[in-house]
Amino acid sequence: MKRDKFFDIAEKMYVEQFITEAEIANRIGVSDRTIRRWKALGDWGIKRDGFLKANTISKDAMYALAHKMLDDFHSDMDNNRFIDPSRMYMFTNLMDEVLKKRKQSYTKEEFLRIIKQVVDMDKEMDLDFQNMMKKDGFI
Repeated sequence: MKRDKFFDIAEKMYVEQFITEAEIANRIGVSDRTIRRWKALGDWGIKRDGFLKANTISKDAMYALAHKMLDDFHSDMDNNRFIDPSRMYMFTNLMDEVLKKRKQSYTKEEFLRIIKQVVDMDKEMDLDFQNMMKKDGFI
């Protein structure tokens, strides 16, 4: 039974790595409906909220989470996997908070330059993410 084998893996992907339900389903080979059912059964939304609260208390915790997300992005790119725009959006919001906690101010252009250095922008980005970035004035 796939639930016995993949439930914990899928939960970690959702709660700690901020991967969408559809992408989790695609990666482990189950339907979106199965992931939604597992999410409800395991209270993943509540667990994700708890994970965020636990990891955003200090600057160091936020930095560690951002670093982990970057590692996940690099792994996804190295393995030619799609990076969901919602994960990138979560990352940019997290970076904004990290920068605020450092009490440094950056212009949008400087912030975008930092993101471009961190994430290999030569890789093809999702059109929705590009449109979101244009809408928010980052590119």
